[in-house]
Amino acid sequence: TIFITADETASAHPNSTVASRPPLLIRVGVDPNAPPPPPTPHYLRGMPDPASSSHMTMLSFYAFPPGGLGDAGEFAIKLKSWWRPFGAAGRVYVAEEGVNAQMAVPTNVVGHFRICCRAIPELGEHMENGINIDPVPLTMDEYSVAGVARDGKAVPPFKALHIRVRPQVVADGLDKPLDWQSAGYDMPPEEWHEKLKHVVDVDIESGDATLRDPSTTPAPIILDCRNSYETGVGRFVGAVPLGTDNFRESWDVLKEQLKDTPKDSPIMAYCTGGIRCVKVGAYLTQKMGFSNVSRLAGGIVAYDRAISSGPVLAGGDKAQESLFRGTNYVFDGRVGRAITDDAMGKCVTCGEATAYATNCANAACHIRMIQCAKCRESYDGACSDACRTRVLNKARVSNGAMVSRREAPAPATDVGDYALSYSSPAPPLFDQIEKNTHALLPSGSHMVSGTSQGRLLTALASMARLGRVLEVGTFTGYATACLVEGSASAGRAGGLGAGGPSGGPFVLSLERDRRAFELAAMHLSALAQYGVGK
Repeated sequence: TIFITADETASAHPNSTVASRPPLLIRVGVDPNAPPPPPTPHYLRGMPDPASSSHMTMLSFYAFPPGGLGDAGEFAIKLKSWWRPFGAAGRVYVAEEGVNAQMAVPTNVVGHFRICCRAIPELGEHMENGINIDPVPLTMDEYSVAGVARDGKAVPPFKALHIRVRPQVVADGLDKPLDWQSAGYDMPPEEWHEKLKHVVDVDIESGDATLRDPSTTPAPIILDCRNSYETGVGRFVGAVPLGTDNFRESWDVLKEQLKDTPKDSPIMAYCTGGIRCVKVGAYLTQKMGFSNVSRLAGGIVAYDRAISSGPVLAGGDKAQESLFRGTNYVFDGRVGRAITDDAMGKCVTCGEATAYATNCANAACHIRMIQCAKCRESYDGACSDACRTRVLNKARVSNGAMVSRREAPAPATDVGDYALSYSSPAPPLFDQIEKNTHALLPSGSHMVSGTSQGRLLTALASMARLGRVLEVGTFTGYATACLVEGSASAGRAGGLGAGGPSGGPFVLSLERDRRAFELAAMHLSALAQYGVGK
């Protein structure tokens, strides 16, 4: 715009002898009165180059500062600026109530990163139990493949640092927040271990552990505050799982499980990293009136570190036998970290005992599940025959080969399986919409229509006489794009051109969620420009 204006000005001048586009002269100087640059923060002085690290360290922490964070969005921007020099990756949730972080930091700068976090007033002393550091760093090669494979490709637990602002750092479903500073006794892992040892018998040869007879040895109530897919692969000896599918269900379960429990009964609660137990502890003390509530400081992660780093006997065995058995389900892309060899879970497909937790390879499903290695291979990472068919169909499309009409599908176990087996694969655009939705709106990724519904929507729209469709609920545009595809087909069949509200085929779609709307607009813009192909 500047150059166009300059051209017009020069050409309009009656006695112009200068070039039609005058040159720009930019003078760069130093303001002698400018303040000096800020000094290098103390936590960065002498820090090695993170890019030179041979290992990555997984870590997690949370903080509930008493006064909250104030402007969570502004604090998130500051965090990213403070942490950028460390080359960290991870997923961090920031809300007015506090911070919840799962991260990977180059091992050679972990000490500097800890100093940085302690220097941030909103974290510092409010990082309850400090930073949970995984006791076993991963080599860069191990880290690059430690995440859950996507589309058959190995991925790291975290690819980049994502700091997202949320209404809560852990969605609890409560009507109003409780006082997170009053949540029972924060019991150190070593004390937790000793408490359990007094009520548990461990067989020296087999390593099997069982609770002693409560009539002779009164035992505390040990509450596992995690979800079913987590407790399914590992838990403390004698623990009582809540059996929830999501954390918001915890409150009704607690009311039912503890309705006849005396208010002074000892209750010991634990979770993965400790943050959910803060909310459970606050609820038990403030809402249910229990007076003897303890929670494992730092959760299973801190307990694992304490036991792993404990003294070793002369024969090489650990002096302390872990009383957590099986796999600790984690949320950093690795999904599970085996603490003992115990196979505590039951395979979702064959029922065999297993310690492996994962997610369904079908991006439209992506359900958290427990599945043995044999079924993981035979089902191509999927949870069912229907999802496996979808995974295989997508692989064929990605390789440029459509499913042959003469190729016999696997026997169908239900109507959905049958429909997928005999439906043509969705064009590449729809696969990309699913991936984008899972990456940018993961909480709603299950609402994407998917291949069978999408192909049906395309077929229905193509049968409409004028190809006119009203859709309520665009979401991220998967179904909308299917309807547009069918509407265009109906228009071509009827000899009609592109339409609008006044005539011809069109799709009118309504969406109230701004984030979903913007993502759908991007997808539909790509559809308008490139069609449904690659």
